Order: sequence, then structure tokens, then C-alpha cells
Amino acid sequence: MEKTRILLVIALILFIASVSSAGSVIYVDVYAPNDPGTGTFDDPFLRIQDAIDLAIDGDTVEIRPGIYTADPNNYDLDPKGKSITIRSIDPNDPNTVANTIIDPNGAGRGFYIQSGEDPNCVISGLTIRNACALIDHSGAGIYCYNSSPTVQNCVILGGYAEDSGGGICCFNDSNAIVINCTIMDNTADYYGGGIESKFSSPEITGCIISDNTASFAGGGIYSGESNSNIFNCVIIDNNAPRGGGISCYDSKTARVVNCTLLANSANYFGGAIYCWNGGSANIKNSIFLGNSASFGTQLGLWDGGTATVSYCDIQGGQTDVYDPCGTLVWGSGNINADPCFASFNINGDPNIWDFHLQSTDGRWAPNVRSWVTDSNTSPCIDTGDPNSNWAGEPWPNGKRINMGVYGGTSQASKKGNPADFDVSKTVNLEDFSVFASKWMIECSCIEDLNGNGLVDLADLGVFAENWLWQEE
Repeated sequence: MEKTRILLVIALILFIASVSSAGSVIYVDVYAPNDPGTGTFDDPFLRIQDAIDLAIDGDTVEIRPGIYTADPNNYDLDPKGKSITIRSIDPNDPNTVANTIIDPNGAGRGFYIQSGEDPNCVISGLTIRNACALIDHSGAGIYCYNSSPTVQNCVILGGYAEDSGGGICCFNDSNAIVINCTIMDNTADYYGGGIESKFSSPEITGCIISDNTASFAGGGIYSGESNSNIFNCVIIDNNAPRGGGISCYDSKTARVVNCTLLANSANYFGGAIYCWNGGSANIKNSIFLGNSASFGTQLGLWDGGTATVSYCDIQGGQTDVYDPCGTLVWGSGNINADPCFASFNINGDPNIWDFHLQSTDGRWAPNVRSWVTDSNTSPCIDTGDPNSNWAGEPWPNGKRINMGVYGGTSQASKKGNPADFDVSKTVNLEDFSVFASKWMIECSCIEDLNGNGLVDLADLGVFAENWLWQEE
């Protein structure tokens, strides 16, 4: 009996600990009935900073839809070193994000993060617009100093920095994680119209960086003395005199992997990417199309700048690289071909552009949220780096990653026959042997052809339908 009582007490303590570790939710509503409010569901705070100040590690500040403006406690928001989440009511819903708006109206920044915050400080599902960097002159939408928050599912637009980072600035060992954000129509008087990274190593993944402008370098992104990581991003229609899309400066290397860089422009050097003063870029599995510059339509290298390009589709090929000092490393697998996007006309309507790759075997169509087929297959399918991880792509995928923004993701275009397990371009006994090795096994694997979690008779029927298929 005593042992049972002790076990019950331990279980109760563990339960209380698990509940408390989940944190509390503190609510904010621009239409709150009371001023300032108490932060409960029925009596939310009227201002965002009041909720942040009350929060402790593990808490969530939930901001209800509305326009948060005018009051200083609704901008220049400071998490004060806390591991908290500051989010909209549904960060995964684009309509909620579009209607939960932090608008300093030119009076200050959206967020001022400066107290050593780590990735457990999360900003999620908010629109930050019309921000302005008045103090330190950099990072209008979000300014990170010696801090590394996570910023996800946010829209940052219309920001202005008197110096650099019209959208986001990561300065002095600020290794922010920026995921699935749209950073557009921001301006900087010097560097990084969209994003500036200085002495930092941010990770920028799955973002759309468009229509940003810098007056000196890096219209979309400026990576200065930084090991910036830029993965699966669309970098489009940005402008700067040097490096319309990306500018890399001084001794460090930016990694640009599975990105699509389109219609960026530079007055002088590097329409898509410019590397200078020892700056370097390692570019892989990416597509460059429709960029423009006086020197180096796609890529410009100058003053010790270097770049390694491999398994990329570069419009114009090596001839569209400005490389007077011979520092370009033109690696394996590069092509110069029409990528065959689902919908793209550089002179057409940007609202209908779709950068999924055409495929006769299946292309994801986001407007109808289903797979469709095309009359053409893009040369960028299954032609990325053979050493890159392809497991995130839907089957069939040739066991090789695609080039471009959707390469390595669940929206990668398909190619091949689903029963061609060994990718030999024919369905034969070798494939049947692979299939039989998984018979009646519950698994998530390519041999589960109907996707029900078990390799069984239904999958055998699909295999039989494809027996002796050969690629034409």
C-alpha cells in the first residue's frame, strides 16, 4: 500500500510538472474592452508588449486579428531574452496571418530582439508592415543583435532602413532561423533590402524574397562576413547596383541550395548573385533565369570574390558569369535549359507565376491542391546533386533530387514509373525481388504503392499493371 501511495504521488508530481511546462497562453486583442486588460481569454491585453512583459519561459502570447499600430507598446517589441512564442491565433492560415498586423507606421521597428534570445523565442504567423529602423538604422521589420530567434510563417513588407536590412537584420552572432516567410517590398539605403546578415550565420528556408531594394548591394539578401544558409527559397524581382538577388562580402561563404532566382536586376554587377572583397557563394541545385546586370547577368565576381556552382540550371551558362579574375569554380552537372516552370512569363502577371516543374508523371498544382500531368517534363527533374538527400520527394523520383525551390520537398515534381524500384527504366524481375522483400510488412516505403501503410495484394495489383514497363 505504501509503495502504491508513493507511486501515485510521483505520478501526480510528474503530471503537474508536465502541465506547468506546457506554459500559459496570454491573450492580446486590439479590440479588448479594458485598458490595459489582464491577459486572460475574456480580458485580453490591449497592447502586445504588456503581454510579453507578463510572459515567462514556455508561455505563448496569442495575438488576435487586427491592426496593432500607433501605441509604442505595439511596436519595437522586445522579448527581453525569454523563451516564449509570440504568434497569431493560427500561424498556418494565410488569411489569419494577413489580418494580424503589426504596423509601426514609420515610427519604429516591428521587433527589437537584443537580449541573447535563442531559437526557443518564436515569432509566428504575423504580418509586420511599414516598419522603420530609427535606432541603429538597421533591421526595420525585425532587428536581431546577438540573438537567434525563430521567425516562421510571417509576412514582412514595406519596411525601410536608413542603413541596412529593410526587412530583417541579423547582426553580431545572430543566427536567426527564418522559415516560410514572405519578405517583400522592403528598402535599405545601403545593404540588404530584404535581409542583412552581418557577422552572423542565419538559416533562411522556404522563403519568398521579392521586390526588395538596396541602394548599394544585396537587393534581396546581403551576406556580409557571414556564413548564411539559404535553402529552398524563391528570390525574385529584387534590385541593387551590386547583387540584385544576393550579395556576398568578405571572407565567409553563403550556401545557396535548391533556390530559384528570377528577374533580379543589378545596375552594375551580378544580376542574381554578386561576390566581392573575398566573399564566396556555394551554389547547388538552383535555377537562375531572367536576371539582368551590366556585368554578369546571372553571377558577378569581383575583387577576390569566388563562387562554386554545381548541378544548377543557369540561363546563358558560364558565359553569363562575370569572372575577370578567374575565381569561378564551374562544377559538375550544370545545364543551360528552359526549366519548364508550370507558369512563368517575365513580362506577364506575377500573380499567376508557378515555379513547380512541368512533368508528364505528376506535378503539384497548388491552385487545385492535387497532382496534375503536363505534356512536357522539365530537364531540372532528377538532375540535382546525386549526393543530396532525395527522401523528402514523393515517389517516383529517380532517387535523385530535383533542381529548384521544390527540390527535396513533398511538392517536388515526379518522374518515372512507381514500380521501377531500382530506377533501371524498366519494371522487371529485379523490381519484383525488391517488392517481395517488403511483402506484408507495415512500413512507409516506396513499395507501398497505394500508400495504405502495408505492402499487400493491393500493391501487387498496381505492380502487375506496370509489369514490363520501359521508359521510351
